[in-house]
Amino acid sequence: MEMSAVLAGAEDRVVDEAVAELDRRHTSDQASSPEMRRRHLRDLFKLVVKCVRGGDVEPIIASSHQLAADRFAAGFDIGEVQGEFNVLEEVLWREVAATLAGDQRIEALELMNTILGAGRDALARTYVALASGGNTSRGAQPAASGEGGEAGSGDVSVPAGAEGFAGGALATEVSGRVGVITLGDQHRRNAISAELANGIVAALEALRAQEVRAVVLRAAEGMRVWSSGRDITELPRGRRDPLAYNDPLEELIRAVRSFPAPIIAMVHGSVWGGAFDLVLSCDVVIADETAMFAITPANLGLPYNTTGLLHFLGRLPINLIKELFFLAAPVDAQKAKEWLIINRLVEATELEAFTLDLAATMASKSPLAITVIKEQLRVLNDYQPIAAQVYERIQGLRREAYDSSDYLEGLNAFAEKRQPVFRGT
Repeated sequence: MEMSAVLAGAEDRVVDEAVAELDRRHTSDQASSPEMRRRHLRDLFKLVVKCVRGGDVEPIIASSHQLAADRFAAGFDIGEVQGEFNVLEEVLWREVAATLAGDQRIEALELMNTILGAGRDALARTYVALASGGNTSRGAQPAASGEGGEAGSGDVSVPAGAEGFAGGALATEVSGRVGVITLGDQHRRNAISAELANGIVAALEALRAQEVRAVVLRAAEGMRVWSSGRDITELPRGRRDPLAYNDPLEELIRAVRSFPAPIIAMVHGSVWGGAFDLVLSCDVVIADETAMFAITPANLGLPYNTTGLLHFLGRLPINLIKELFFLAAPVDAQKAKEWLIINRLVEATELEAFTLDLAATMASKSPLAITVIKEQLRVLNDYQPIAAQVYERIQGLRREAYDSSDYLEGLNAFAEKRQPVFRGT
């Protein structure tokens, strides 16, 4: 059975499930009415079907450009619009996974990801252009700021509008050929919410349009926590994978790993949970003596996903990975240097200057060579074939964990600020 046949009779069911899921996740912060959300999701579903039947992503790209222009003009936040894409993708995943098997399932899921990914990219690019006040014609890229039409003479603001994407928790700038993304959500200690993750992805798209040759990802000056990790309040409470393919943090990590230029994590302060995965997914990590790193799913009863474990396997020996995950305890900067979690350990007073100088040096090298080398390394590191029955067994084990009472206990204990009591059930 082909994917087009699977989708042909599933429109009402898929749309109903997507609407229900969207309403469950966001009950008070959406600008659109339930009827409008249903219409949007139905239109998006039909676009996916059209792309599947035609084997072409052009219809969803063209429609996403227009969709972004219309929603931006109406005052919608990009997070709400991208949320419709994310929820529909999740429901379509379940539909395809339940109907197809083997190679057909894999090919269908890859096609669906390609289609919706192309739509999301077009959506983000158009929002970026509109937020910058630049040319908003189809396919337009944000213009560079400053005289001469090139981001190269001193510090200039990237016209990414990233502050609008992440509620003021995100700032971007360009110095020469180096872009800087600063996380500044002091109140929530840079917890990676869907809004913040989407904002960083949009900022990366803006910097890509600026043709920067290196990016520094950092926390705002004075913050003692680089990031407290994934926003726990957004995790599902059982019966759904908390680290699914289309989770905003997972999408952010893929954007970092596939970005064509080097991304350097500049770490001052502690890094927790999923933010540790994000840091390891950067190409280089520079830290000072205040840095600490902890990966903490065992404190929540959360079964980490296979992709995330592969990120750690690509960087660290397996015995160290086990220690990090099984203890869920922070590793200080010196030990992180010994374990090669970080590339360079420098004094706090020198961190910013050292990191920006390193980024500028990378930016002076051949961008084409660096892009292809980075991509080759990503492909080689990610290529870990797993037999279908083995993958299904792993997913079954993970499902037992996130459907367990231990997982709910971990979430409840976190919310109530107490130690969890795990019973292994």
